[in-house]
Amino acid sequence: MLILITGTRTGVGQALAQQLLDRGHQIVGCSRRSATIEHDRYRHYEVDLTRADQVRSLFTAVRREYGYLDGLINNAGTSTMNHFMMTPGDVSRKIFELNFFAVLDCCREATKLLQRSADPPSAILNVSTVAVPWALDGQLVYSASKSAIEQLTRVMSKELADFEIRVNGIGLPPVRTVLTRTVSKAKIDELIRRQTINRMCSVEDIVGPVEFLMTQQSAFVTGETLFLGGVN
Repeated sequence: MLILITGTRTGVGQALAQQLLDRGHQIVGCSRRSATIEHDRYRHYEVDLTRADQVRSLFTAVRREYGYLDGLINNAGTSTMNHFMMTPGDVSRKIFELNFFAVLDCCREATKLLQRSADPPSAILNVSTVAVPWALDGQLVYSASKSAIEQLTRVMSKELADFEIRVNGIGLPPVRTVLTRTVSKAKIDELIRRQTINRMCSVEDIVGPVEFLMTQQSAFVTGETLFLGGVN
């Protein structure tokens, strides 16, 4: 499969890209900065996804180089932990610009290429978080932006069904990456205790469900958000 993953420079996006490359897929990645992955089946673009013109340029470049896509994983995102009264308005808007509007723009542009997949139905996968069902305090804006993504997933799955494009989501618990090192152990332990599976999530735990939702194994699944670890 030819899969475009956003936010592949670090964290979950980088690890997912590497894992899917190891499984034989061809990956197009993007981030604001240069690539951190070197592989003969990996192509990287430097893009600010909050700029609609740059999103259009990204997908134009993919169309010219490949002519199609089999899948899109909307992984890029940002968050802040703060009481909503202490969160400036411009910070809230920036979170929504990347977490929601950039996803909407990517889906709009990707649809044109996903329709050209040689092995339909093609797939879109949107990354969400347990911060939505858990309604975590200190993450109002972040969880609200991801709630919007889950609704986008449900409605878009219906609007793209006739185009043979499936749209699903995956809800992630805390994941062991460099990004979680800045969160206190006490906070991480508190979140893990809320899971049914009482341990930290790893990228290895994510890649299987992601590959399932992106490939023909889940050809009859759309409009769903799969939460990992067990949401209590």
